[in-house]
Amino acid sequence: MGSDLADTWLTEGREAFPEITVDEAAFRAAVALGCTEGRDLFLAVACAAGDAAAVRRFERDHLDRIASWLKLSTAENEIVDEVRQRVAARILVGREGEAPRIAQYTGRGPLWAWVRVIALREHARLRREDGRPSTGIEAAERLARSAELSPELLALREHRDAMMEAFRASLRALPATDRTLLRLAYVDALSLDAIGRMYGVNKSTISRRLATCRAEILVAAAARLRERLAMPAGDIESLLAVMPRDLDVSLLGLLQTSA
Repeated sequence: MGSDLADTWLTEGREAFPEITVDEAAFRAAVALGCTEGRDLFLAVACAAGDAAAVRRFERDHLDRIASWLKLSTAENEIVDEVRQRVAARILVGREGEAPRIAQYTGRGPLWAWVRVIALREHARLRREDGRPSTGIEAAERLARSAELSPELLALREHRDAMMEAFRASLRALPATDRTLLRLAYVDALSLDAIGRMYGVNKSTISRRLATCRAEILVAAAARLRERLAMPAGDIESLLAVMPRDLDVSLLGLLQTSA
């Protein structure tokens, strides 16, 4: 299973980043640590190895977003530039005898969320050095750090209510027959064989129907989140990936409380 997943993500990574070369063995080893973000991990592993194309892609996809994360005015472009330089040095350049910090990225949450927290911390550190008052963003980040939240959990906490409501609305929008099938699997905890006997089909058919239901919930939830949150579609998909990977816990809770 793990090998199949690594194969899939290697293929997806190479398709998404055809200009990037990745160490296949290093990537497979990283996937084995519990990765859920294959493409992000592909980019990170290549950056950690010093692949020039990967570094350029990382700068464009992540470092160039720092200005929007900091929410500073154009008059403060120098601060944005300084923070960007600090983040680049912290993430992409290893200290003497050490690997760059991006090698610590596990792929258990979206890479943008991991980079964003580092950028906010560097901004807060810079303001303290300059004797500037902290901002609301920095105060929220300090609270998250004091609670020892990971970047992935920080991203989840910021939008969790919106995400759960999107899942709830998407579940309610399913046909009654699909909701019944989900309740049998998640609330009543019946086996695929047992459910198949009830419907007169084999367990493979039930497994496919459940997978389709889950996929429809995710697609509909993503559409609802795009309407509610002012974020790019790619970020919405990353946020959805921060939720429990198999969605089982979320579905169980929603089905237990839905009519």
